Amino acid sequence: MNQSQAYKVQRQEHLEQAPREGQVVITRRVTKGEKTLWIVAGVVIFLLSLCIVANQANLYMASQDVTSLQSKIDDQSKVTQQLKAESDRLSSPDRIVRFAEKELGLKLDIENIKVLP
Repeated sequence: MNQSQAYKVQRQEHLEQAPREGQVVITRRVTKGEKTLWIVAGVVIFLLSLCIVANQANLYMASQDVTSLQSKIDDQSKVTQQLKAESDRLSSPDRIVRFAEKELGLKLDIENIKVLP
């Protein structure tokens, strides 16, 4: 079969499939119900994606708050350690004895010290 014969066969098949006079050709159209369903589905998908994005934004903000609070806790912990070290230094027995002798004029008398059980 050459090309011209193949073309004639295709054209004849096309003409046979073409509607004749008096026949009603049913074309596929999108109905109002289908349009409504597609629109509702689109709106639902949009709203769900919007909820997901809002949730992710809230999680990001909460994560930043946690990081900030953790930083503040670390800073406060350092301050607490420094104050504890200073308290230990200030409450050492040698310092108390020196302060009592120099500032208050007291003298340490070992014989007057009583040890309680």
